[in-house]
Amino acid sequence: MRRTWTTATVALSCAVLCIAYPQPFQQQQGQQHPFTPAHGHGHQVNHNEETVHTYARFDGEQVLRFDVSNIDQLKLLQATVEKENLDLWSNLRIGTVDLRLPAAKLSTPAIKAITSTIPSTIMIDDLQDLIPSQPPAFTRLQQQQQMNENWNFTDNSFWLQYHDFATLNNFTETMVQQYPDLVKRVSIGKTFEGREIFGMSIHGFKQKKDKKKKKKRKSRSWFFGNDEEDHEEVDYFDESFGGHNNDNDQEDIIDILGNNDDNDNESSTSVSEKNGDIVSSWWSWLFNTTPRRSIRKPSKPKKHPKAIVLHAAQHAREWIGPAVVSYIAKELILGYRKNKKITRLLDQFEFIVVPVLNADGYVYTWEHNRMWRKNRQPTSIPFCPGIDPNRNWGHMYGGDGSSSNPCNEGYHGPEAFAALESKMMADFILDRKNVVAYIDFHAYSQLWMSPYGGDCSQIPKDDEDLMEAGMGAAKALHNVHGKKFSVGSICNVIYQASGGSIDWTYAVGKVKYSYGVELRDTGRYGFMLPEAEILPSSEETMAGVMYLANFIRLREKQWGYFA
Repeated sequence: MRRTWTTATVALSCAVLCIAYPQPFQQQQGQQHPFTPAHGHGHQVNHNEETVHTYARFDGEQVLRFDVSNIDQLKLLQATVEKENLDLWSNLRIGTVDLRLPAAKLSTPAIKAITSTIPSTIMIDDLQDLIPSQPPAFTRLQQQQQMNENWNFTDNSFWLQYHDFATLNNFTETMVQQYPDLVKRVSIGKTFEGREIFGMSIHGFKQKKDKKKKKKRKSRSWFFGNDEEDHEEVDYFDESFGGHNNDNDQEDIIDILGNNDDNDNESSTSVSEKNGDIVSSWWSWLFNTTPRRSIRKPSKPKKHPKAIVLHAAQHAREWIGPAVVSYIAKELILGYRKNKKITRLLDQFEFIVVPVLNADGYVYTWEHNRMWRKNRQPTSIPFCPGIDPNRNWGHMYGGDGSSSNPCNEGYHGPEAFAALESKMMADFILDRKNVVAYIDFHAYSQLWMSPYGGDCSQIPKDDEDLMEAGMGAAKALHNVHGKKFSVGSICNVIYQASGGSIDWTYAVGKVKYSYGVELRDTGRYGFMLPEAEILPSSEETMAGVMYLANFIRLREKQWGYFA
């Protein structure tokens, strides 16, 4: 009888301990989820000798930076680009303009006219030195077959190199399968060549045991006063909105990228003490217990959250975009229920992440031409396929900064939304009816831009909020690795560019926080950004996006957010 009573007591004690100290969310820090990259069905690479030798070469081609100082020089450069069908690497403007010049045209009268009139600097002396001789899709698959490569996306190894469209799709599908409660698959539509454009919807969820755990913690904390799990720590973003300088910005920004609860708790305690949020009471003094924090409303997943849309690769050759966007998705997913700042934002918002919007063009850069920019739709000129999706949106369509020439890299198409990619994304945003923020990631130049680009006489009615949020995001980004991003409207930061995505999302889609972000670098490598730059670029951009989301949470109280 005594032995039975003792066994029951031990079992009861264990049960009480399990309730009082619940196990954390099941994403263990050391747990690995490998997956094998594989090419998508119906669009496999033809790995014969002909494919290997048809990858476009750029021997002797140069990228020149022109220093345009007046309107006459700008008009001359613009006319030459249009007439010679040259490839602009940065937008036409008064300032610096990067231009790719084919070797065969370097000595022509038209090119000599601009090089002799406008001061220029050689940024890339021979473009072929930065481009592989064989299609990356072919060589990468060979490497994977030899190494039997399995990616572990719980660490950063996946972001040490660029990945083709099929591998990025496998990453997305695996995230959906591994975290079905947190991640849902969203489809945008199909391209001209039949590829599906899809991504992830990431939003917090409520566990069934949450209510029981919460009640139990409350019952024991009334006496012992140590119920810290019941309250959120003070968010480091709060102070920055007041315009104060925070000496710990560097640590705070880096902290938001981590998934370590211990570090998070230590950081939150120091911030709370500094801001006077630790409340000491006579009860704490009398019983020598840990001081209670000021009570804050706990984070709970919203049933109808507002959405933040992130996508990249409207322009196919900008490989850094999909890499950065997929990294942000990974950090959000693995940080949920581990990092309190990420958890709070995922409970409040739905993050929709689409790594590659221009799928056909992106695949073409891996299989045929590294410098391809447009999509792959046919045009009125058979040997000049492709529409520039980011000149084809339906607000201020067809103006300056785009071209009516199908052979031009900035061809805006025969009509607005003729490009399937821009049309599908616009329809997706309208159908959702809950999108409050939109970031279209590009490369390069290190810019954080807001509307407008199509009409430089227009100023958004929300310009003050757009600028404040943008400058805060750029500061958060800068605090990670020291990279400076210019902030302002498209017209002010670069030059007029009509038919762009963020003009439409703001004016027609009613997405208040619409931004176009140009990632690294400032021209040393341009679109050929080295793989060593992927991870630092991803880390700093993650900080900027988190700042923006938190800014919206604190600023837009009418949408039901709480501080």
